[in-house]
Amino acid sequence: ERLRTWIARTSERLYGSRAPLVEALVNGRRGGLDPALRDDFAASGLVHLLSISGFHVGLIVAWVVLGLRAAGVRREPALLWAGVLATAYVGFLGWPAPAVRAAWLAWLLALLRLRQRAAQPDALLGVSALGVLLLDPWAVADLGAWLSVLSLWGATRFARWTDAEVGRGKLLEMGAGSVGATLAGAPLTAAVLGTVAPVGIILNFAAIPVAAVAVPGVLASLLLAPLAAPVAGALAAGSGLALHLLELLARAGGRLPLGHLTVPPGPPQAVPWLALLVAACWATGRHVTARVAGWRSLGIVTAVLWVALGREAAADGLLAGRDGAPGELALHLLDVGQGDAAVIRTPGGHVVLVDAGPAGPDGDAGRRVVVPWLRRAGIRSVDVLVASHGHLDHVGGAGAVLDRVRVGLVLEPGAPVPDAAYGAFLEAVAGAGVPWRPARPGERFTIDSVAFTVLRPDPAWPRWGEDVNDDSVILLVEYRGFRALFPGDAGFAAESALAGRVGPVDLLKVGHHGSRTSSGDGWLAELAPQVAVVPVGRNTYGHPAPEALARLAAHGAEIWRTDRDGTVTVRTDGRTVRVEGRARRRILDARAAASATP
Repeated sequence: ERLRTWIARTSERLYGSRAPLVEALVNGRRGGLDPALRDDFAASGLVHLLSISGFHVGLIVAWVVLGLRAAGVRREPALLWAGVLATAYVGFLGWPAPAVRAAWLAWLLALLRLRQRAAQPDALLGVSALGVLLLDPWAVADLGAWLSVLSLWGATRFARWTDAEVGRGKLLEMGAGSVGATLAGAPLTAAVLGTVAPVGIILNFAAIPVAAVAVPGVLASLLLAPLAAPVAGALAAGSGLALHLLELLARAGGRLPLGHLTVPPGPPQAVPWLALLVAACWATGRHVTARVAGWRSLGIVTAVLWVALGREAAADGLLAGRDGAPGELALHLLDVGQGDAAVIRTPGGHVVLVDAGPAGPDGDAGRRVVVPWLRRAGIRSVDVLVASHGHLDHVGGAGAVLDRVRVGLVLEPGAPVPDAAYGAFLEAVAGAGVPWRPARPGERFTIDSVAFTVLRPDPAWPRWGEDVNDDSVILLVEYRGFRALFPGDAGFAAESALAGRVGPVDLLKVGHHGSRTSSGDGWLAELAPQVAVVPVGRNTYGHPAPEALARLAAHGAEIWRTDRDGTVTVRTDGRTVRVEGRARRRILDARAAASATP
């Protein structure tokens, strides 16, 4: 641990702001990385460079062998010494399963070379994986271990076919290996992580050679820091340039359209990628010539394009009528964890986004959930982004949305909030060049016959400014006979101030994630919601509070929760209301408008 601490301090001294990236590459610790940069590495398919895996161990082995051979050491002793150093490094890291597998593979290769035996690649990979399980049976549940094995199998399997049927060449071999590694790991990453990054196939051509220089350069600078500080500084300068190139590649790849595909995690998501992997193996089967493989691949690509175009057309409404049947309003309360984000899509296909989810140590919901959801739904622009208030769980993801989706107008509270998240939100709005203005009480605008009304306490209200939650922008949505209310995090005080000004609603987005200080009896008696959706995730606040749930139930509201029902979608033609969640659905009659106060 003292050595790890020394490495962290030395990295900070040598690399400054890039020290967290050095920590990830050397120690496997990614906690200090900027979340946005970490997301970019994942979205660009380069996250494997930040995980201590077979790639890193292979680099160490290759550079040690290269150095010893240059010093005149024979191949076999050089391989043995490389195995010793690789094992010591893996032990220093704490024996992560992917690195153990790579070190074990290095030893097997050295022993086979000493005994002058030729090894079958698949058999060698199988034995090395079995060795990991013998040392640590719990590695069978390690996602990194499985990805390490699958990726190496895919890379070697497709590279061997290319060598046999197409021809030998480093670029050709690297391309085939990159495609194979991505295809082999895609079913698992789609099922467990809900993400696949095809752009990594291309980016690896540049990223792997850069990392192959950066990693040994970083290690050498750290080793030489106590012995020859000037030399270590020079190495750090060169390695820092390589690290900067990796960052640029990750950022470019993370922003490339369709380079990163995001789906809801789950076993069904593995099926299409598993089918694609099987099809690729069929197209490049044993003794299949390059000509035959080309025709088979053309057929596979054609089938994939038809499926993709069909899904895109359905998402854009070209086949299914926008977001449902013609003339329907759709409200999607997204499952963003402990935070708020709702997409309102009008009958004409215009979009209003109410909040954008949280951002924090667990990731950026705007980048991880909201933007991918919009892209899957065929939404390329948002007409109005409404920020209910300046807390991180509501505006944390707005920066990612503003960075990746065209936004026409931002409506926000317009009241100074001593919160860094609110300042970052305003900077993102200014940086994107999006027009913005405060949401004024009583303000009303209409899009495709859907009326949006801002209901919030007036700044002259005596309790204005006491609690940011009570100053939330409260949005009333009305379409024909349907009414829905989005109260942000408003509590008892704001509810009391608005008494008699709202009237009945069909849908209530429950305020403040079901806090015990929101959704009071008087408020619920006036609203009389048929459906109450609680946007909530794992938290330490006790949300939703049993008291709030009891009050909602007592007033006849049917309770839906995003932590249990996933994203809740409400579709209505103004007369009938259809509510859908992860495993249930309901059909109701819209009735609020008939008894609402004008």
